[in-house]
Amino acid sequence: MPNQKHTLAHVTHEAVEKIGGIGTVLEGLMTSPVYKKNIGRSILIGPCQTHVAVDPTKRLGTEGTVLYSSVDEIDELGLGRKLRPIEWAFSTPIVYGKRTFDIPGDKLTGEADVLMIDIFNISHDRLALFKYRLNETFGLDSGRYDSDWGYEEYIRLAEPAFYALNALLGEEEKPCVVLSHEFMGMGTALKCIMDGADDFRTIFHAHECATARHIVENHPGHDTMFYNVLREARKKKQYVEDVFGDLSGVFRHKLISLSHCCDAVMAVGDYTAEEMHFLGSHFDHHDIELVYNGVPAAKVTQKARNDARTMLIDYTNKTLGYKPDVLMTHVTRPVISKGLWRDIQVCGHLDCHFGERGVTGVLYILTSAGGTRRAQDVRHMEAEYGWPADHRFGYPDLVGPEEDLWRMIEQFNAEHDNVKVVLVNQFGWSRERIGKRCPKDMDIARFRWATDVEFGMATYEPFGISPLEPLGSGAVCVISNVCGCEGFVEYVTDNQPVDNVLVADYTQLDKKRTINALLDMNQPQRDAIERIESARIADELVERIPFTDADRKAMLKSGQELVKMMGWDQVVENKLLHVLDRIVNHLDED
Repeated sequence: MPNQKHTLAHVTHEAVEKIGGIGTVLEGLMTSPVYKKNIGRSILIGPCQTHVAVDPTKRLGTEGTVLYSSVDEIDELGLGRKLRPIEWAFSTPIVYGKRTFDIPGDKLTGEADVLMIDIFNISHDRLALFKYRLNETFGLDSGRYDSDWGYEEYIRLAEPAFYALNALLGEEEKPCVVLSHEFMGMGTALKCIMDGADDFRTIFHAHECATARHIVENHPGHDTMFYNVLREARKKKQYVEDVFGDLSGVFRHKLISLSHCCDAVMAVGDYTAEEMHFLGSHFDHHDIELVYNGVPAAKVTQKARNDARTMLIDYTNKTLGYKPDVLMTHVTRPVISKGLWRDIQVCGHLDCHFGERGVTGVLYILTSAGGTRRAQDVRHMEAEYGWPADHRFGYPDLVGPEEDLWRMIEQFNAEHDNVKVVLVNQFGWSRERIGKRCPKDMDIARFRWATDVEFGMATYEPFGISPLEPLGSGAVCVISNVCGCEGFVEYVTDNQPVDNVLVADYTQLDKKRTINALLDMNQPQRDAIERIESARIADELVERIPFTDADRKAMLKSGQELVKMMGWDQVVENKLLHVLDRIVNHLDED
């Protein structure tokens, strides 16, 4: 029946711990009441390393409970008779248990099964035979990629995961829908397609199109080049390799190019769907389902927002020596696709606007390339040289891409008076993470509630949950038109403009260009286009920023109304369940 409870298996690198976007998606799904009502069982699958000495009870992370671990002689449910034959056959120890989910600042909770498999010493004879079959069936030549652990790890996972799922599932729980979150689950999906058609359905969940990201990040024209090329090429019925040449040496491209073999392909954004169609002619007649990510929809009161702003203003005063009128933030990863230099460009124009209005502002860029700094290191840096207002090169302070980002910020701060930028190269926001100047009761949720503006003008952003996280607290969220979340906003507002979301379009060209001219685009040409758009964004942003309590109250009201339509319950109800019902029950068949 279409209304049966589904069984879902999620193959991902974030089965045990939330690291990035996929972990946030899993958290949103598992805590959604609508998801829990309609999904009977969720199983998270990933690789692990049992040869590493750890507390046996912690093998599934701080939020996990181990119920079976052959290496630790734990078998709370008598699963050994089912799982040990698989472990012996593939030489792959298995850890199985439960993981709980909860969202900071929210009362929602959830739970999922976790199946972790140690593939480090897998049977090479069985692996070789599986790779042979992949080549014979799908033309996937593993010999080109098996020196890359990113490929090898998840191909090794596929067969033991398939047989372990079969062992764990009851007949009433089948067919089980296997979701390949990005390329990581494609090996498992292909195994299910070859040997489990009756018991499994497969979905490729495109949190991005790895091919598009590869091109955008590595070309000096970034999104300005790529999306104009995509539009022109699609008009000419050309595909990505027709324009950008042979990409078969990139294993992620090869794996996701096979996703058309799955029962469904889900994309988190409109452009991601277009990018998947751009992969090849196999996708021409393949419906790619738009399943947007949910946006945090926690209730935020005016008092909570005001209290949070007071905390961040107080922290700024202690750190920089002034009380800003406008609070701006960007919570992100320090990668080129996030377009952090665009924040600086816009702030340069805002500096002039703020000077004319007699107000000041601050931008906090919260990002880290060095993991979570220890509390004692934070206290030392804060006391010695005023971190994070100032920085030093080398760990525990600046590492990797943080160094170039700081050089840019340091120059900006030296040249501007009304807006200052603070690089907080740390994960989280609390006194332990940020230092003694942080108000005692402040946390990352209050940091998000405090902001008036959240930047997210990425060059490549398939969806972008983070740029919309402060939407419900009344911030102006500044995103790129290539962000998938723009399509979600348009979907729920019926394409009507809203003050809470400002869209930057860095794909607007100064003049019409051919595909070849676009492919030859260099950084100075892109910079010229970006300068024009950054000025436009600043001009419009200064008209939307809530400068008064009344403005902030109005923005909070409209933001809360928006997020009510954009939560995980709405995504599951209106998007995901339709895909599951269709492929499980073959609703599209005659």
